[in-house]
Amino acid sequence: MQKLKPQDRHRLLIQCFLKMLQQRMERDKVENLSPVFIHILSKEELRSILKWLYLDKVPEHYDLETMDKQELHEAIGDDFHILSYTIEKWKQEIEDKITPQKVYDVLCQLQLETHYLMTKILADWDEYDYSNFRALSCKAGTEQSLYAVFESSVKEEDKYTTPPLSRYYKTEWEAQEELADMISQDEIQASELKLMIL
Repeated sequence: MQKLKPQDRHRLLIQCFLKMLQQRMERDKVENLSPVFIHILSKEELRSILKWLYLDKVPEHYDLETMDKQELHEAIGDDFHILSYTIEKWKQEIEDKITPQKVYDVLCQLQLETHYLMTKILADWDEYDYSNFRALSCKAGTEQSLYAVFESSVKEEDKYTTPPLSRYYKTEWEAQEELADMISQDEIQASELKLMIL
């Protein structure tokens, strides 16, 4: 297994522990409403969690505009929902596609407003541009996707708690090469393996 950069290792460890905690909470069905989240989360974040919980169709008896933090927290009802929302949001942020707004945010954060990527149209980007942007995003502290090869039987919810069959790769292309190499060398059927994003 290759040596991961410290930030990648920490992110994978945290995601692994979060996923294990989520599975344990789901299995044990222990309802818990910790008051610490009222102090950590903003009112807007609590509203977002409640909207996510109800798939943006919050019952009418919840008036999100007038509810205070305590009421929003109680409406969420369980720390499990906060944990599940956090895991999904983090995953979504990592997997988000590159957009002009994302390029703008990263370059402004690094005070590189005159960087050539600021004005280059995304449709015209080549592999060098994507590589350059990944490096800049990493420098800006943006979480980066990792790819690995798993057995095809590994479920999405188990990918952080199941060891991969390959090392972790920064790009899907590198992981695809590894997958092809594993199939050709080990005489493994393509249907027995799959790539997963972490």
